Amino acid sequence: MKWQLNKIQYPIYNLGKGKRIGIWVQGCNLGCKGCVNQTLWKKEGGAEISVLDVYNWIAAIQKEYEGITISGGEPFQQYPQLIAFLHLIKAKTQLSVQCFTGYYLEELYSLFPDSLFLKYIDTLVDGRYIEEEHDNENIRGSLNQNIYQIINGIPDIDNTYKSPNKWSLHVNKDNQIHMAGIPKKNELESLCGELLKKGYTIKFK
Repeated sequence: MKWQLNKIQYPIYNLGKGKRIGIWVQGCNLGCKGCVNQTLWKKEGGAEISVLDVYNWIAAIQKEYEGITISGGEPFQQYPQLIAFLHLIKAKTQLSVQCFTGYYLEELYSLFPDSLFLKYIDTLVDGRYIEEEHDNENIRGSLNQNIYQIINGIPDIDNTYKSPNKWSLHVNKDNQIHMAGIPKKNELESLCGELLKKGYTIKFK
């Protein structure tokens, strides 16, 4: 089974508790205005990777990490791959799972009546991003979204849950900088402006 992914970034410290592995899926048709990850909307981007290959790679380094965070794109638009991967993670590792989705929890119940996602996900951040309700607390995009802690398959809202860190940065072998985190309102524009003053430009991919 192939999974269309945009990137895997590690370690990250701000999209869930502790030292984590971040997985960004490719493809989303929800089209939220002001989305920070619009380059992940197209299905054709990223790369096709075997779910088993992703699991095997993570299993080999799992002892160094506390959890996995899955974002996108829209993870639930590749539901079979998501569930197959999370089944392996929960059956064979002690890693916690946090997942971001643009769907509301009620929509997930309707779209996926098996509700298997409740068996495998520990923390779920749900809902469309609404630009006018941007949240500056760095763990959810906008105030309409809810943060659910899922215990024994039962989701409970915990919007007091905060991220202790602001950004996680990674520089790849091509000297591209990958930032993981939810920016505050106008923060990216301010960053680009400051870098431009110093002669640097940023191109988002």
